Amino acid sequence: MDIHPQRGGESDMKKQRRRLPRLLLLALLACAFLCPVGCKPRQSGGEENLVRVYVAHNEKQYTAAVKEFQERTGIAVEIVSAGTGDCLQRIASEADNPQCDVMWGGTVESLEAYVAYFQPYVCAEDAFISDAFKDPNDLWIGESQQPAVIMYNRNLVANSDIPVVWEDLLDPKWKGQIASADPASSGSAYTLLCNIILAVSQQPDKSDGWAFVNTLLDNVVISGGSSTVYQGVANGEFALGLTLEQLACPYVLENPEGVGMLYPADGSSNVPDGVALVKGCPHEENAKQFIDFLLSADCQQFMSEEFDRRSVRSDIPQPERLPDLNSIYFIEYDYEWAGVGKEAVLLEWQAALEQSGK
Repeated sequence: MDIHPQRGGESDMKKQRRRLPRLLLLALLACAFLCPVGCKPRQSGGEENLVRVYVAHNEKQYTAAVKEFQERTGIAVEIVSAGTGDCLQRIASEADNPQCDVMWGGTVESLEAYVAYFQPYVCAEDAFISDAFKDPNDLWIGESQQPAVIMYNRNLVANSDIPVVWEDLLDPKWKGQIASADPASSGSAYTLLCNIILAVSQQPDKSDGWAFVNTLLDNVVISGGSSTVYQGVANGEFALGLTLEQLACPYVLENPEGVGMLYPADGSSNVPDGVALVKGCPHEENAKQFIDFLLSADCQQFMSEEFDRRSVRSDIPQPERLPDLNSIYFIEYDYEWAGVGKEAVLLEWQAALEQSGK
């Protein structure tokens, strides 16, 4: 499905592209032109007609959206792609002279930890987005729902051994067989860490949750970035991986006999990926247009149909190939503890790593 303009008639190019076979269309979208650093298109008034986006997303997915935005608006998009933590730390380091306009990607508790570097923006699509997916002060907006999952390799995990609850991961047979990215640099791994602690904790100070993590680390291999988790499970390097539904589902849907994913019965999180307007950004109006586009019905529908991304919009149905959200048990996620308190959580994480010798 192509992304169609919201206003005005279709150009001949758009009409022709709609007639292309689906696979060819996707190939064209995947070849999106990303304006390189140093390429600075200018408007007649001499202002740079571009938007600079720091993105923590799958390249195939963000490229498709960027391509369409550029074609619709004529605004060039400069992309800096990195892990969530790296993107956010770069934004913080540039606070005195902001270079980034939009932070796109990373679960919103990671964005919450950096709200001092964002400015409020109520997007044009606000009426279609639940308050559950928006910062109360409009400093970030959820862009896609991201349930947490345990991914598993069916060739390495017998049906009788498929985990059901988080505690099943503590079995010594999984020693060295569970992959996780580092929560200090990976937004998805940070969400999984917080999810596990919140799901198993009974104590107000979450000390029992941290004790659980300390034991779990005996079985976990801390890999590189988030991609090493889902790719490692898919290729048989690891039996299990701690990741997000959106990262695992391409492998599960393409190879259901080889790879599976599950939502722990004692609670998965559903923390959305987000988008935020950087405080003092150099191309503010273009940045607002970009955010509005990402949350438009056209873009959200396209991303749902082509990439099985769960929309945050109330008027866009969930992907047909994924489980109904009502069938998944979700924990009550503590955004204040995980977001505002992220520095303290990561200090505890570092202590747990040192204790485990990793």
